[in-house]
Amino acid sequence: MTPEDCRLGKLISQAREERNLSRDEVGRMLGISAEQVRRFEEDRERMPAGLLYRLAELLDLPVTAFFRS
Repeated sequence: MTPEDCRLGKLISQAREERNLSRDEVGRMLGISAEQVRRFEEDRERMPAGLLYRLAELLDLPVTAFFRS
C-alpha cells in the first residue's frame, strides 16, 4: 500500500462517520459487506475506482474529497 492508499482509508472512514453511517449501512448502499468496508477503511485492501466513485455519490461528495492532502 502507498501513503495515498492509507490516507484514502482514513478519509473514507471519516466521511462515513461524519454522516453517522455504520459500515453495514454503507456496505448495503454499495452492495458489499460491512467487512469489506472495514478492509477498505483499515487499508487492508484497495477500493476499486468505480466503487469509490459510487461511494462519493452516495455520500454527496465530489470524488476529489478523497484525495485532499
